Amino acid sequence: MTEKIGEHIKAVIFDHDDTLVGTYSAKIEQHQLIAREHYDKELSEDEIRTHWGKPVNDFLCLLYGTEDFDQAVAHTVAYRDRFPKKLFAATIPTLKRLKDSGMLVGIVTSAIRDNLEHDLSTHQVPRELVDYVQTLEDTDFHKPDPRVFEPTIEWLKERDVAPSEVVYIGDGIQDMQAASGSGFSFIGVQTGIITAEQFRAHGAKSVTGLDKLT
Repeated sequence: MTEKIGEHIKAVIFDHDDTLVGTYSAKIEQHQLIAREHYDKELSEDEIRTHWGKPVNDFLCLLYGTEDFDQAVAHTVAYRDRFPKKLFAATIPTLKRLKDSGMLVGIVTSAIRDNLEHDLSTHQVPRELVDYVQTLEDTDFHKPDPRVFEPTIEWLKERDVAPSEVVYIGDGIQDMQAASGSGFSFIGVQTGIITAEQFRAHGAKSVTGLDKLT
């Protein structure tokens, strides 16, 4: 199934993990190894799924059973190259097509900036294809709270783009809820752990992957 980006849309903003890069399947073993080696904890995939999509500061502390977020981040950084994320084949072509069509392109993610920059560099995503980046450090709010998009909306306003002229692309229900609350359109990609049926149950349109956006 394909989904058309409306002709009135001037900006397309993307989530990052499991939207532009495959993260969940790549990181299960990493989190299990860190939990075992540094926290003496056997971490099941079910527990990871339970917390997946939560703000990263809550997510890591819940996974590892710790209150030391900075140390938890340090462990994930130390192990990240052993468990690399996968760049989706359609990511760079889709970003290029949108830029060539004259749209603004951005990324809004709850990832820490260092991890996002590492991903973009590792996968050689041309930086000229991305006009705007917002990470964990840029807001006190987290999806599904629509206030997470306040810095983005200010940036768009400076470029005469209204929320009604924006579509957010993400893989989670929390992405949809935050986008809808901000006045953005939303299209879900079925590249994370949320299925088409789950998106439809929440009233969201979805596609199997970025290559199905038209």
